[in-house]
This record gives sequence, structure tokens and C-alpha cells, in this order.
Amino acid sequence: MCVQAKKFAFPFFFLTLVRFSMRTIKLVLIGCHLLLADFLFAQGKPDGWKISANKIDPANYYGVTVANGMIGVVSSPEPFKVKNVVLAGAYDLYGRGRVSNFLNSFNLLNMNVDVDGKRVEAKAASNFKQELDMRNASFTTSFDYTDKASITYTYYSLRQLPFTVLMDVSIIAKKDITLTPSSVMEAPDALKDVENYYNEIDRPHVVMGLLTSSAKSPTGKLQLCASTTFLFNETHGQEPRVIHEMWDNNMHLMKFSKKIKAGETYRFAIAGSSITSAHHADPLNEAERLTIFAKLEGRDRLVQFHKKAWDELWKSDIIIEGDDQAQQDVHSMLYHLYSFSRAGTAFSPSPMGLSGLGYNGHVFWDTEVWMFPSLLVLHPEIAKSLVEYRYQRLEAARRNAFSHGYKGAMFPWESADTGVEETPVWALSGPFEHHITA
Repeated sequence: MCVQAKKFAFPFFFLTLVRFSMRTIKLVLIGCHLLLADFLFAQGKPDGWKISANKIDPANYYGVTVANGMIGVVSSPEPFKVKNVVLAGAYDLYGRGRVSNFLNSFNLLNMNVDVDGKRVEAKAASNFKQELDMRNASFTTSFDYTDKASITYTYYSLRQLPFTVLMDVSIIAKKDITLTPSSVMEAPDALKDVENYYNEIDRPHVVMGLLTSSAKSPTGKLQLCASTTFLFNETHGQEPRVIHEMWDNNMHLMKFSKKIKAGETYRFAIAGSSITSAHHADPLNEAERLTIFAKLEGRDRLVQFHKKAWDELWKSDIIIEGDDQAQQDVHSMLYHLYSFSRAGTAFSPSPMGLSGLGYNGHVFWDTEVWMFPSLLVLHPEIAKSLVEYRYQRLEAARRNAFSHGYKGAMFPWESADTGVEETPVWALSGPFEHHITA
């Protein structure tokens, strides 16, 4: 069956005739803001599943998000860096219009990598390429570092573990080199009362170092915590020695060194977890427990179960024949819908999802008009989470209706965690534009 895609006159929405892998659908209305970096894309036939860039302009770069419906990781043009880490449901006040906002969490996947004592930086990298694999929800960066090494790293926001992420690193030595990677934990400026911890766990079956940080949100409403550990391929007892370094109150790191012969490939990974008191009563210990669990699972099982979870999601797909660009566009929309929501929660996506602090992370009427119908058809178990978000805030909607002289329930134009109106006063849409869905 050939499918024709027609664009509406307004951006970001498509009305598409589809062939659906689980059941036949006549019309599906899909709405999702496209959240791709402003890359200069490689020329050629569009890939239905992958979006690649090999000409990166750091001054015109917005980032691509890898997310699992709970934790979003936004890419950076700098090697071994991520731009933001955002958690669904973590809101606090800190000067952005006097309303609740999404918070940047600890940047738990940032790394420093030194080769022969010199820091790997973008200016010394050639053949730099970044690629979003929507099929497997992974983001890969690859480049050559001077004449010494070829480097590839891929990170995942693990679908099966809502608060856990993974960075997988592979380095091919072109010459004999000494490699010194560091896992760097740095607190965003808005957080306060930062506390840093390092624990070494030595048991007969496992040895690990845990790099952990905790902080308060700007008003002290939330406690935010994150923890990381290295995952080594060496057999137990042969792992590199890990060293902890404390730099200042907002940043500390753990590192190791490894000599690699020319022609050899060395692989390691970093697993980390981030969680707040909005999600768990004891986020500090829970962040470490989840990271330890990831360590015990190991890199191969973590990636295996992540891909299996996305295989299940993509059983609900929209197939377009004869238009490669339309197929890529629609997969991008579905990828972001699936990335920014998940079953079993009471969270609902904002217009920018988990791609950063855009729209303050607020939930708008757009969710029910554009996002909910698609999810209801494709993944009703995810759509249920969006309904649960409204249901748990129904009493706030009733109070809002009462304040405006109405009977019943009136959901606000923008809402966050409590369900009260969160539109900045200067925007006027809170008082003048009422939520238009049932």
C-alpha cells in the first residue's frame, strides 16, 4: 500500500494515511515538535531510522535528545560532553517568570578523556560525526583524534530503567598511547547545598567505585541526586584502579589510566542514575542502588534489554512507502513522542518534552489535542499516563473553575507538578485563553 503524506499549513503536524503494523488505521493525526539539532546533514537518500551530521557548527547547535520518558539527555558538539540532563516531574521556582520550571539535573554523563596527558578537544578532532539512531534510541559520536586514536561513544537513556543512563566508549589506538578517562559530576549553577561522595565497594564478586552527588533545588523544595560508576570489560580483579579527585564544591570526578598498544581496541562504559525526592523518598541512596544494579547487570545486558524495550515500542509504527524523507520525518515524530512519555506514570509531555527547559517543562492543552490521540491509537498504555496526569490534578482544576465563576473543572493553560495555573503573568494566556479540551 502506497502512502501519501500531506502537510498542514501550520508547522509540526502531519495528517497521514498509514499502514500500521498491528492494525489498520485510516487516518492518524500526529503532533510532535521536531527537536533536532540544527545540523548540516549529510547529502544523499534520507534514512528512515537514522539522522546523521558530519558538519557541526557549535554556534548554531541545539542538541538532540535521547530520553526514556523519565530522563532526557541532550547532546553537545563538544567531545564527551552532554548539554543538559532533565528529569520529568522535577519542578521548582528559580526566577523564570515566578512559576515552576523544569530543572537541569546533575550532568552525570560528562567526561574528560586525556590521551598521553593531553585533553581530547574538538579542535584536535577530525572526521567528526554525530548520529541519532531512532530505531534503538541511541546517540553516537565518532571522530579521529590527531594521529593517535579513533574514538566512538554512544549513550542511551535506558528504556527498561527509567532513571538510568549508559555511555559506551570504544577507542582504537593508532599508536601506543596512555588513555586517562574521567567521569565528571558537576552540579548546575541553580542547585545549592551540593554534597559530593565517593564510595568504593569491594566484594568477592564485584569491585566498583561510586561517584555520587546530592543537592537542593533553588527553593530547597527538592533533593536531586545522581551517581555513576565505570563498567569494565576486564575480568574481575583485573579492572583498572579508579582514583577519586575533589575539585570544588560543585564538581568532582573519578578516573583511571590504561596503556593501549597500536592497533588495539579498548572499551569501557559509564552507567549512572539520577533521581529526585519528587520520585523517591530517599533519592540519595536510591541513586546509588540503581547505579549498582546497572553495574551488576553489565553493559551487554543493559543494551540488550534497552533495545528489546524499543523493539516493543516500534511494533506500533507508521510505514510510508515511496517517500524516504516523509518516512524519516514521521519516525522522528514518533521517536520523540515515545521518548518523552512512558507507561505507568502520571507524567505528561510538554511541547519540548525532555529536550531542555523550553516552555519551562509545562504541560499545555497541546498534549490532549496533538499528542494524546496518536498515543491512544499507537500505545494506549502510554496514553493512560497522560490521562492520569490530568486525573491526579482534577481537584486543582475544580478550584480553578470556581475562581473564574464556572462550574465543573477548568484545567489551566500551563501546568506543572501541582496542577495550578503556571502561565507567567506577563504572557496573559492564563487569564484569557482557557483550556479547550474536554
